[in-house]
Amino acid sequence: MHILNSQYHDANKVDNGFWREIGVKSDAITETESILLSARIKAMLATFKMPALLELCELYDIAIRDDEESIKDQLRSLPLEQRHLILFLHDFSNRKKKTIYTYYDNLTLEETQYTKSSLAKLLHLYKTNPVHLIQIFTWYLWDNRASGKLFVFDKAISSSVAHNIAREYNFHVRLRDTLFQGSGNKNYYRVFSSSTVNNKVLILLYRLISDAPRPDFVTAPRNREVSPALFLIDVEKKTVEIKALTTEEASIKKYLEQTFGSPLSEVQTEVFTEYKKEVFINTIIKGSSTTAIGQPVRDFTIFKIRFRNSPLKNSPKVTLELDDLDIWPSVEEAHAQGVVNLESLKDLESMHFKSSEGSRVIKSTILENGNVIFSMDDSNLDQLSKKAIEKKFIEKFGVPLYREISNEHFEEGKADKVDYLLAASSVEKPSPYERSIIATLKDQKILEENVTKYFYCANCQIDYSYEDSEDVPNKCDSCDGQQIITKVGSVLNANINEVYKFIKERIKVGNTTWFVSRENELNLGSTKLKCMHLTTIRNEEKHLQLVFADKSIQKSALKYLNRQMKPTLLILIGQQERMINYNDYSCVEPTNFGKIYIKGEQEFPLFLDEIYETLERRTKTYISATANAAFHAISNLSEEKLSKKEYTDKMFEDHVYAMLKDIFPNAEKWGKEMSGQEVPEGIFTVSFRDDKENKVYQKVFSYDCKLNINGKGYDLNISEQRKAVQYVNTLNQNDYIRAFSDHHQLSGHIFISNQFRENNFKTMSEHFYQHLDDSYDTQAIFLDVKVLCYLYDNFCKHSVKINNSRKIFYRDLFKALMAEQVTISSIDNVLRKALDEHLAEYKTLPTNKITLELKGQ
Repeated sequence: MHILNSQYHDANKVDNGFWREIGVKSDAITETESILLSARIKAMLATFKMPALLELCELYDIAIRDDEESIKDQLRSLPLEQRHLILFLHDFSNRKKKTIYTYYDNLTLEETQYTKSSLAKLLHLYKTNPVHLIQIFTWYLWDNRASGKLFVFDKAISSSVAHNIAREYNFHVRLRDTLFQGSGNKNYYRVFSSSTVNNKVLILLYRLISDAPRPDFVTAPRNREVSPALFLIDVEKKTVEIKALTTEEASIKKYLEQTFGSPLSEVQTEVFTEYKKEVFINTIIKGSSTTAIGQPVRDFTIFKIRFRNSPLKNSPKVTLELDDLDIWPSVEEAHAQGVVNLESLKDLESMHFKSSEGSRVIKSTILENGNVIFSMDDSNLDQLSKKAIEKKFIEKFGVPLYREISNEHFEEGKADKVDYLLAASSVEKPSPYERSIIATLKDQKILEENVTKYFYCANCQIDYSYEDSEDVPNKCDSCDGQQIITKVGSVLNANINEVYKFIKERIKVGNTTWFVSRENELNLGSTKLKCMHLTTIRNEEKHLQLVFADKSIQKSALKYLNRQMKPTLLILIGQQERMINYNDYSCVEPTNFGKIYIKGEQEFPLFLDEIYETLERRTKTYISATANAAFHAISNLSEEKLSKKEYTDKMFEDHVYAMLKDIFPNAEKWGKEMSGQEVPEGIFTVSFRDDKENKVYQKVFSYDCKLNINGKGYDLNISEQRKAVQYVNTLNQNDYIRAFSDHHQLSGHIFISNQFRENNFKTMSEHFYQHLDDSYDTQAIFLDVKVLCYLYDNFCKHSVKINNSRKIFYRDLFKALMAEQVTISSIDNVLRKALDEHLAEYKTLPTNKITLELKGQ
């Protein structure tokens, strides 16, 4: 029998059997009379609010209306097949909402995401591929089983092999046969379904436990009753959790060891906390003379050690290795020189040792809750040798092998624990420390607990939903069983608004030099991010943007934050920053909220200062690279990209700003970030000295980006004219602009577009002349993006010469900008003098000639 994922991989094969397999009462729904079906849908839709209804409208291509009832009427009028589907999905979602939300949020979906209802999420997933429902069903069974035994592989395991276990029939046959043999050839098994999310592979097995007819209202069907068994492979952590019978557990373990070619060692469920932080640190940084037991550990030489990070710039990994010699003297000196340090158990990545029992590598695995497991490859080791090594390890370091070790004695471990608790929907058997953190977070309202109550029949497993426990019947309506059981569940949720308030309050206390200058929300498609802008008291030109994310953040959102070219601290709430490679985002530095939460009030200002200095350096080097990428993006802009909406006005704004920022460093972008306010896209300044007059000229320009997609030219109509004049009048009254500009106002407002309508030039200029306040003479200026690209291209090609003649360059560029229409010819006039070496303010040393001369050429 093939796995369910393969059987229904083709959407055309979805039938009643598909719905039965995932527990949906599809037969009862399809046989429901039309009038009852409508009543059932009406009752279901009655609980839906407008945001959820709008999502369904989008999924069904229904015209959006303002009235809830009209939308519900349209949904009730869908074709019968679609109404059946809605009820199938609604029935499937019962008691699975938590699993649905977790699964959906962990997927990387490039298209629109739905956030308002589980029904919209399911419909989206079903339309994408019905197999998603099978995977959710698999995760639901996993979530509702008690914790199993946890094992760790001694070697790194192959991601492709793990995925083959989920997909390939040959792997399923071997697993089935291994289980059959492990049962003494008595029990039959089937690989029923699988799910693969974020390098985690979940397998659901069915064991046949009976094969007999069952009484039925119409006819007695054959009922082959099954018992599920599950196991979850985490490729990154090298762990396997098995939820099955003891005999099944042994067979699954055997199969996985054979398939991956690596032994599996059981992780003891009780977390080890009985170690002293100072002792563990000293066994590493003073390892020549210090051990956990206070006396030398014989026949246990560590000759190579690897640290996950270090105090060096950018925190690189550090490996110290000697040929068969004790490494500890080298570690001690490295620590004294500030090369290595130990701030957490997880800082120690691996160590190589040799002893009479053999040479092995001991590696650490970081768990989601921040705890650590140390394990080694014990293949070909007898039990006595293995136990001897385990004893030497704990005597040397004070912590055991193959056992989950609490990291909460370290500050970083405490931070990881906070992040874990903010991410976990529930915590089974929390430790005393975890209970204290949960209580504190609840008191601060950062963590919320939602308690739910539901009822079900223990005999037939049918669920009941009642508002009040007094309404619960004594007998089950379906089987007359008198075992109606009340279940109470609780779900933990992080409150991003309280996290935001916590950070805001922390900025106000202590010796901080930062203050909140502005707050807003970034709307990036389906992603909404709360944003806080900080400025320093001593230097108001220093800005740091804080962005808060409590869900997985899309790469497109990260790219947008990076394109802003603002130093940005991304605060992740209940997430791990290691899940994304942030090296590609120079202007964004991630940190987990736990690290901020654990830091004292006095440490937080220093943390902000360090983050800003790091980001400021990276941002400066990033600007030119971004501007160059923007130049190529706009240069290759085609009508096809515009018509297909592959290129948007937001991209255009970002690309224009990047080039302007590289040419005119004193620039600021507003645009979409200040949507709804009377401001243009941004501003920039042009400054130059006139030696004849011995005077410095300082000019300010505002600009607006106008992307045209219809090929007819952007229409700067009367509405656009009014907005532009309003922008100029507002900025001309700004004290900072008036104080900076030698003209005490904007010199010009520049319209930048890929295509203008020429008749707009005159009408816009006349509107400026007629409607600007009498004391202003700011000009309307038109800059075709082709001309901007031509300017930027030459600015890059001749950067050295322009830098040597920057007075002339910016003086003549100002004159070119002050023309009504900037042209390639006017840019050529700017370059003609700026590139003339006879007029250069500074000369260039012919370094290449010096090199040739030194080489004797």
